[in-house]
Amino acid sequence: MENSFTKFIKGLSYYTLIIFVVGAILFSTIFRSYFLLILPFVLLFYYISTLVLHKFMLRISQKDISRFSFKFMMLSLIKMFIYIIFGVIYIIIDEENAVTFLIVYLILYVAYAVFEVRSVMELINESKT
Repeated sequence: MENSFTKFIKGLSYYTLIIFVVGAILFSTIFRSYFLLILPFVLLFYYISTLVLHKFMLRISQKDISRFSFKFMMLSLIKMFIYIIFGVIYIIIDEENAVTFLIVYLILYVAYAVFEVRSVMELINESKT
């Protein structure tokens, strides 16, 4: 389990670093006027929440693989509500930049969801063997 988690941390860290570098390049050139100070913290928020969820997934896969799908869906639903609450709170606080925030927020959501699903599929395949 620790080896899988260490591998996941490395992969997620590289993935996040790539997103950070691409974002830094885009927001320092083409989208300079759209940069918001909160955006690096949003990236950190996604990084940490993805790590926490994956740690729970590893624990679940070690205990009861038959209920894995149900528990994965429940944790994903809880995570989605947390993301929605965080997004709504920010939009209420800073209505002026809501559109920029939402666009970046949703792009990051999709990017991290793709990474997470790919990782969970690898986890399921490892559990079958």
